Amino acid sequence: MKDRGYTLVELMVVLAIIGIIASVAYPSYQGYMRDTYQGQAIADLKVCALALDRYYSNGFTYEGATVDDTGGPTCWEWSPSDAQNAGEARFQLSLPTLTRTDYLIRATPLNDGTCIELAADGSQDEC
Repeated sequence: MKDRGYTLVELMVVLAIIGIIASVAYPSYQGYMRDTYQGQAIADLKVCALALDRYYSNGFTYEGATVDDTGGPTCWEWSPSDAQNAGEARFQLSLPTLTRTDYLIRATPLNDGTCIELAADGSQDEC
């Protein structure tokens, strides 16, 4: 009766093939995740813009609005993304320009990536 099994060479060939596939797939996966986080940041910017417009309709000014929960009107009165709730945020929202009639919302990445800005006129740019 013959013993059945795999030789060391066969196992090494399989591991080499798996390594090659993983080295190709992992960068693609990272790019996909980066695009997903950036898409969520754009969605959060637009929801924040809606909250700012609601705030403007109450007092006809954007001044005094915030993007955090330090009191007063805030962009977080809506439900932020699950990443924000879980403490795994990838972007930080801020209001670098906030005047009576104009605003600029910026999503700055916490790790790497490109920051995104949304202006009151609806224009969206990378910074």
